Amino acid sequence: MGFWKTLCAALAVAVLLGSAPAEARFGKRSKPNTSDSKDSDDKDGKKEHRATPVGRASDAPVRSSVRASGVGIGWFDVLFLSSPASYHRRARAEVPRGARAPRPAPLVHLNVQGNSFGDVGGALDLFMALDGQRWGMDARVSGIALESDDGSADMDRLTLLDAHLTLSPWSTERGRFRMEAGIASAHAPDAIFVGPSLAASLEACIGPSPFDVEARIQVVPFPHRQVDMQAGLALHLGALNLRGGWRTLYLSDGGHLDGVVHADHFTGPYLGLGLSF
Repeated sequence: MGFWKTLCAALAVAVLLGSAPAEARFGKRSKPNTSDSKDSDDKDGKKEHRATPVGRASDAPVRSSVRASGVGIGWFDVLFLSSPASYHRRARAEVPRGARAPRPAPLVHLNVQGNSFGDVGGALDLFMALDGQRWGMDARVSGIALESDDGSADMDRLTLLDAHLTLSPWSTERGRFRMEAGIASAHAPDAIFVGPSLAASLEACIGPSPFDVEARIQVVPFPHRQVDMQAGLALHLGALNLRGGWRTLYLSDGGHLDGVVHADHFTGPYLGLGLSF
């Protein structure tokens, strides 16, 4: 329960502190000619303003203060999770009535995943994980390419890295629940942020089928704020697994760069391919 209280508190801090109007691009300095509108209710001393595309007429639509693709939850990005392929094989194995099912042996998972954020951009993700009966570890990298928010033809690039130790209080032939803690970094156009990272993930077999349901949430409370939520299905074909689902990613630099809060909000579909052995 202590872990869940900590995770929920970190999530609340990330969402509440990042809910104010923000500049469109996370970790990118404001342009000198960007117009600032002061908010009379701004009591923390930080400037916050909406970004207007360069070279547009005054009646052009104003760019959203928090850049988003689609409406609400979109298809999504990053599911690493572990190897239900082996879980399914064990779940189907014949176990004498009354006998204990065999414990899952250490499993190695390698995954690659492509993500689309609509007309905003996309991402490519690589994941590697090791699962023991209780303890494990995982590492991942996400490279994100985004359409520039200043109206130019350039691309803005973000790189997200994290490494976690994992603890599985529930680990059987039917699935696994993990609690994760580690460190995460965000490499933006004009800044690099490094902070603590908390996460929780769940995967479970769907009956006797080759499908698993998977879900994960990750929170980085400071110095930047990152909330990464995802859910989907995995199809297991022996050691090969195919994944698809939805992801929502929120990033905010909290005004640490130049006193202006820069934030991004992405949603989009993902498809992944992995090996578990």
